[in-house]
Amino acid sequence: MERQIICVGIPSFQVAVARLHDPALSTRPVAIASLNSSRALLCEVSREAEQAGLTVGISVDHARRVCPSLHVLAPNPAQVRTADASLLRVVARYAPVWELSQPGSFLMDVTGTGRLFGPAYDVAAKVQQEILDQYGLDGVAGVGSNKLIAQTAAALIAPSELYDVRPGSEAVFMSPLSIRTLPGLQRPCMRQVVQLLDDLNLCTLGEVAESPLDALELALGDYAGPLSRWAQGIDSLSVLPPAVQPSLDETVLFDPDEIDDPVLIGRALDALQRLCRTLRSQRRVCGSLSLTIRYSDQIEVRKRARCDLDTCWEYDLSPTVTALFYHCMRRRIRLRAMTLCLTGLTTYAEQSLLFDERPLDDQRRRDRATKLAVALDTLKTRFGDQVIRYGRPH
Repeated sequence: MERQIICVGIPSFQVAVARLHDPALSTRPVAIASLNSSRALLCEVSREAEQAGLTVGISVDHARRVCPSLHVLAPNPAQVRTADASLLRVVARYAPVWELSQPGSFLMDVTGTGRLFGPAYDVAAKVQQEILDQYGLDGVAGVGSNKLIAQTAAALIAPSELYDVRPGSEAVFMSPLSIRTLPGLQRPCMRQVVQLLDDLNLCTLGEVAESPLDALELALGDYAGPLSRWAQGIDSLSVLPPAVQPSLDETVLFDPDEIDDPVLIGRALDALQRLCRTLRSQRRVCGSLSLTIRYSDQIEVRKRARCDLDTCWEYDLSPTVTALFYHCMRRRIRLRAMTLCLTGLTTYAEQSLLFDERPLDDQRRRDRATKLAVALDTLKTRFGDQVIRYGRPH
């Protein structure tokens, strides 16, 4: 059965979402970049900014000289995640398998769903229209027999447009396109490959497809095979649903924003205590954890760490949480939120280590800490979380 893949995306997604929250930006040139340095680079620009001569990758300082009316916004990851979740509610109604290729862009495998929803191009048009009607986001849609074709088609059109590449015409579709059209060649690690293709005067995908593979291998090495297949519109990769990893997390919100380290660490350890209590009640242990902090200017920093030993005890995890906090907290700016996440969850092993290599004093301290944690679990289960708290500053 011929595969049917749809790529639905919102161009300049972060800009589009910001304009939903502030309609005054709808006609202004807008760019997304970190606001903590004039040397920060633009990571997204609106169509108006492009028309003014701005592109992704130039510095904020230079962009403001080129376009004095430019409005620069800081990235807002929480806002983007919320918008992605909203789009997913539409996508999931039509696609049994979907993949988030990048924020604001979904790949949908609708192979075999024709009797339910009709041809793939009809499904793409319905999804576009529903997203526009429900959320006011004007998107593009590409339809093809594989992920590469669908993504490339979507990248070539303007909002509200749909590009359907019919099966069998993939090579003809790709042939006149620039080599820079390939999504994979936009990554920084591929700059050398692009430079080599320029040196060989291979400017279009058709020229690459017509080149002998052995000659490409001499110039490009291991990249030659995949590049030749992509130039012909061949892509065997499947649409991959997101991997579901068992995890527990808790978010702490600060109102007003907070900057005092002892207070912040105390709140993080309080969250850890609640998560560990949940782990013990589920008879599970965690193998790794992450801490995400969000500053007042919406910039997020996330750090991860592996546990030395899979555990469900605060005594084992508290030093790691404290270390993660100091690794994250590199700016003296108030925090708005903090999320602690326990990952790599597995079933609790009943048998402990036969020979514990830790010093005897450390073993005794840990035993006392675990007994205290069990006693606190009992108290809090019976009387609530506020019945007793650690004597840390808050």
